[in-house]
Amino acid sequence: MSIVPVEKVVIAQYGERRVAQATMPDIEAWVVDSKLEKGIPFKLWMKPELHEELKVLYPNLPCAEDITRGGGFLQGRPMLNPSITIETCGGDNRPKKLYRVVHDRHPFGGIKARGYGTVDINPLHFQVLVQKHLNWNCSSPSPFLSVTDNLDKVRVIAAVCEARGFAGIEVLELDPAHPSWDHRHQRLWNTKHLVDEFGTKILQRRQFLHQEFLVENMIPPESILGRHPWKSLRRTFDPNRFWLDMMQKKVKHVSQLKRRREGGRDGKEEATSNKTVYKKADKTLSDGLGTEEDGEGTTVVVKKQRAIDFKLRL
Repeated sequence: MSIVPVEKVVIAQYGERRVAQATMPDIEAWVVDSKLEKGIPFKLWMKPELHEELKVLYPNLPCAEDITRGGGFLQGRPMLNPSITIETCGGDNRPKKLYRVVHDRHPFGGIKARGYGTVDINPLHFQVLVQKHLNWNCSSPSPFLSVTDNLDKVRVIAAVCEARGFAGIEVLELDPAHPSWDHRHQRLWNTKHLVDEFGTKILQRRQFLHQEFLVENMIPPESILGRHPWKSLRRTFDPNRFWLDMMQKKVKHVSQLKRRREGGRDGKEEATSNKTVYKKADKTLSDGLGTEEDGEGTTVVVKKQRAIDFKLRL
């Protein structure tokens, strides 16, 4: 089996959140949400004197007339560093096997990203595209697909899908070293490595992301080693319906909060209610989860209390 080499990629680094431009007047470049151009969900705004510097780093940078403006927007993500280096997931760090949970509501059978063919990945927008993908409340089409090498995470994701009423749930078993992978257009990224390089504190605290990898654009169908119906797997992965029952309660709770918000209830009351639920959940859950072995006898462990402290972008 050939080893996939690591690729070093230079990208721009931005602040974790959108902020008012007036609060950071010395920042020379910003990325601002925009729907003006198809396939480019952002606009880059910068001071004219920065354009030549960025042009050296990014030869495909649009001409100065299109992006050198001093204002015209209220909020954006400030460019903190014009260039940082990130690495693809290759060499000895590339997983030997990956898994993806799919269901009938996924476009393209779950092996092509929702933004496939419409959202361009470029180094100036890369960090923001990753952050939006990892923001489970964001509905923007993403050019990435989430996969994992962790069977316990597979169990939780599949339980969430079933709790939401999705049909046709399957677990895809993938070979990330298969020769059908085009490593120029289907690059694999380690999510933990990315959020550490971005310096995004909120995402760094989400331990659930530590077993996640991102695939650009699509998964080659030839690399699929097997399709396993969740109904059959659940007899082994969740025989006592522990995870399914937990996620059904979680989905029900989220739906109740949504109805309260739509009904115009006071925000403070919602926050208090939400805090109470999480507080009770933390008290009732133990520190560990039983182990699950894959075909090669690898044992993986994940914290139970972390499992409910997330939403999933599906």
